[in-house]
Amino acid sequence: MTTDLYSSTDRVLLAEIGQKIKRLRINANMSQKELSERCGLSVFSISQTENGSNTSLLSLLAILRALNALDMLSRFFEEEPIDPIAMIDYAKKHPKRQRVSTIDKTSTNTQNTESEW
Repeated sequence: MTTDLYSSTDRVLLAEIGQKIKRLRINANMSQKELSERCGLSVFSISQTENGSNTSLLSLLAILRALNALDMLSRFFEEEPIDPIAMIDYAKKHPKRQRVSTIDKTSTNTQNTESEW
């Protein structure tokens, strides 16, 4: 099934991911119990993930690793160059905060205290 990623709801996408994981598991001739033993998650967690319930990224990574399917995430690790103009625009909109030195404040307070005595 081909899904339009941007027009689908998050729930639909979770269900699609769950079905993909289930197909990968079955194609690997693995039961949910075997997968749970390989990735260190409970059978319930595997079942919930396959049924499209919310799952953590750590669980997803563990499942994909156990299914030898981490390569499915390869696009996340491709280097995306940053456009220099976009970087300048970003810097203008989000200037770095200037750090206030606490040493200057302390020395000023000390001088005032000493002069009062």
